[in-house]
Amino acid sequence: MYFLTPLKCAVFEINCEAFPKQVNFLIDEGMSISKGSNAVISYLHFFDNYGLGEEITRLHCDNCSGQNKNKFVMWYLAWRCIHRLHKSMELYFLVAGHTNFSPDWCFGLFKQRYRRSHITALCDIQEAVRSSSYQNINIPQLVGSEDGQVLVNTYNWQEFLSPYFKPLPQIKNYHHMRFNCDHPGVIFAKQYADSKEVSFSLLKDPTTLPPLELPLPLAPPGLSEQRIQYLYNNIRQFCAQDHRADLTCPILWGF
Repeated sequence: MYFLTPLKCAVFEINCEAFPKQVNFLIDEGMSISKGSNAVISYLHFFDNYGLGEEITRLHCDNCSGQNKNKFVMWYLAWRCIHRLHKSMELYFLVAGHTNFSPDWCFGLFKQRYRRSHITALCDIQEAVRSSSYQNINIPQLVGSEDGQVLVNTYNWQEFLSPYFKPLPQIKNYHHMRFNCDHPGVIFAKQYADSKEVSFSLLKDPTTLPPLELPLPLAPPGLSEQRIQYLYNNIRQFCAQDHRADLTCPILWGF
């Protein structure tokens, strides 16, 4: 197994430190559209399902520009405040070298359980997340099932927001950002906590606001024929010979 490539499952975590609870999005290989901002924003849109009606939100994340620190995430937070889904949203990027925080703690609990579990299917990973703590801190959320059923949509936020917003210049220099519903489309940013705050309007036209409706969902790519054949020929022999093997490494049918 060391030299083989089993079915992959990505994990994206959002932690609410006030409870504490962590939602772990489990992304089956066939459901993985991208690891970029479209996916991150779609999972961050979890406020609709896991939110508590909070009006003020403070978010902490690392400085990964491809996923977190980019113009599309800024536009999404501005969009939420424009439509008063939140009155205020604050975004803090951790300083390099100090990026270990609560999601790493909860992921560590899951990793310990994963190492002691027999994993042959996505449902086994889901159970490993659920049972990784006695206080039900880790919450599993499947993005989709092995049979192709989509449970959490990935939306085309980039195409949806681009006509209305413009990028923040020198975005990588800032670590503290905030948005307020009383200033639609305006981002307030500071380089560090004790730096002078600057403001910048992200709207291309302040008289034209983005709609409240959601973007179009992106269809998951699924597994290629070559990948399905690889799993069947090389991985199925290591799976428990039950229905889970049919989900993870489906039987090939020839004509």
